[in-house]
Amino acid sequence: MKKRFRPRQKPGADEGKVREETIWGVHAVSAMLQCRPQQVLALFITPGRANQRISEILELAIRHRIVVHHDQPLPLTEPESIPHQGVVARIKPLVLLDLNALLARLTAQDLTRSGLAEPGLPGSDLPPLVLALDSIQDPHNLGAIIRCAAAFGVKALIFPKDRSAPLTGTVMKAAAGTAPLLHICQVTNLAETLTRLKEHGFWIYGAGGDAPQSLYAAEFSGPICLVMGNEQKGLRPLVRRYCDHLIAIPLARGVESLNVAVATGIILAEITRQSGAGGRIW
Repeated sequence: MKKRFRPRQKPGADEGKVREETIWGVHAVSAMLQCRPQQVLALFITPGRANQRISEILELAIRHRIVVHHDQPLPLTEPESIPHQGVVARIKPLVLLDLNALLARLTAQDLTRSGLAEPGLPGSDLPPLVLALDSIQDPHNLGAIIRCAAAFGVKALIFPKDRSAPLTGTVMKAAAGTAPLLHICQVTNLAETLTRLKEHGFWIYGAGGDAPQSLYAAEFSGPICLVMGNEQKGLRPLVRRYCDHLIAIPLARGVESLNVAVATGIILAEITRQSGAGGRIW
């Protein structure tokens, strides 16, 4: 059985101190230094590691005046078991928005379905695309989903506080450095969150293998929230009831389902294709 490990924590830490988390891997650390350098508290480099990517990371750290340790053990319980690529960073936890804060960051110009948009407000020329996750529990799946979301222009990721994988170093590594590119929102009640999104102009699309409508027969326009369900059980019945549309990916005979991260990428690719974004996602 593969042994589980967790980043080393300091016993008896005072509550008043800044809580720290650990991320590792070239992509994850480099992206954090580029996108959110204020989150990085310290950088640890394995002695003897020298290549172009490591040099670029060191340059970023120096530019942002981040302490770099070359001669200290990596702050991991079992560094030989973790694919850290010789780079580890201690960071402040990523800021998780509540729903009100997220809605404030999504531009009013984009919210066109309910007529709430006001002329003259700044915003993207593409309507917002949001991804909501209903009880995704595997950290590797969550990281892969974040990577897909960033690749297809998702603006925000929403997930519930309970029954969901936390944003650990494993998630950040699987996301290959893309987590800082998204607004990340944590909510208490996903069903109520979908109702709020509808009030702000979003169409809610739920994905499920038994959904009545094919992905390729669906029409995607305006602000969209895609909801993906748990790895084994899919969307909970309550969450399904709050969806405007339920869609399924057509599969060949004998294939019952896809990995949730793979399914997320396929659906987001179709939504992006229909939006006509092309190379204009960013």
